[in-house]
Amino acid sequence: MPLATSGAAVNTGKRWPGCWFTGPSGKRWGLESLKGSKTVKTVAVVTDSAANLSRQLAEEWDIEVIPLWIQMDDESLRDGVDIQPLEFFRRLTEKPYRLRTSQPPLGEFLQVYQRLKERAQAIISIHVTSRYSGTFQAARAAAAELVPFPIEVVDSGTLAMAQGFVVLAAAQAAAAGASLAEVVRRAKGAISKVDLVATLETLEYVVRGGRLAWAARLVGNLLNTRPIVQVRENTLGLIGQARTRAQAIRKLLDALSERAGDARVRIAVLHTGAIEEAMQLKEEIAARFRCVEVLVEPVTPVLGVHAGPGALGLACYMEG
Repeated sequence: MPLATSGAAVNTGKRWPGCWFTGPSGKRWGLESLKGSKTVKTVAVVTDSAANLSRQLAEEWDIEVIPLWIQMDDESLRDGVDIQPLEFFRRLTEKPYRLRTSQPPLGEFLQVYQRLKERAQAIISIHVTSRYSGTFQAARAAAAELVPFPIEVVDSGTLAMAQGFVVLAAAQAAAAGASLAEVVRRAKGAISKVDLVATLETLEYVVRGGRLAWAARLVGNLLNTRPIVQVRENTLGLIGQARTRAQAIRKLLDALSERAGDARVRIAVLHTGAIEEAMQLKEEIAARFRCVEVLVEPVTPVLGVHAGPGALGLACYMEG
């Protein structure tokens, strides 16, 4: 598995047949180095930075990533381009910022789509849950301006590496030369196979972001507790709370176990600066679940704005 310098992966030693995405270079996601070939494809794959894909994964699978925007006081930054996770979380410890996020402008989608038209017969554009971001609608508006060129815009219904796993499923099909209809089918099929659970140190950053009305209503009832949230099918909801950090992590694992059961899984451990805990959690996951692979990745800044420091999350893709 190619990894960003801030990420890590572990091969659990459990090789389950049919559980690897095979890359365009002919190699599987694994610890080996992958070097993808940039060839003309039937379908080009586009996503946004909320998918939390590392640069190396995006390059290997020839995925175009359009950055969302972050506002830190009066400074406008492109997520993952002008600011990286380590810098972002360091800056959060230095002073309180006025933080806001926004979708990419329609013009950025148009530029990407126009460029990809030159080397692909069609485009699939997979984006962060439409319930909490205007990114999906901006992509649809851009696609409408390029009719009759075939562009299929898909709402992943999720975010972070849960969205990333959906994008990678589509990229695998596209790399194999599948038609647009088949690539879309694979992407939509993957949506039902992903899950995302997380524990936050506080709801403060969620409330500041203004995207979740229920968070503002509940914040007074969750004093001195850590909320456990889940993102599934375009809904981010509170599924529990914990008094201590250890209890919160146990509940994360239990929530994942309830969904995954005995299925073969790919899991991404996501963190907003809690790298040591994330690495420990990786080892627990590798021992507890039928893992094909476990990744550890920092949360991209545009999601960190809403999660805040100290958050831990588990994104899961169920292979079967």
